[in-house]
Amino acid sequence: MAKIVLESWREGIKGVSFVKLQKEILGIDLKEGKTNFDNLLEDIQIILEIDNENLAKYFLKEADKLGINCKFIK
Repeated sequence: MAKIVLESWREGIKGVSFVKLQKEILGIDLKEGKTNFDNLLEDIQIILEIDNENLAKYFLKEADKLGINCKFIK
């Protein structure tokens, strides 16, 4: 199982797109996705556990494009 740590955000973060990304790639419902986004804005780190390592790496790449500072943990 792979883990993604959502550490912080950069100026210009795309919040709605980030919530949608979580739903589309990880199957996280909108409420939880929004909570993750709100926590990130409050400088609370989020750890997402993802069964598929390739999916985790893809999510990491896409989240980075949206302004999320994150890292991959095997």
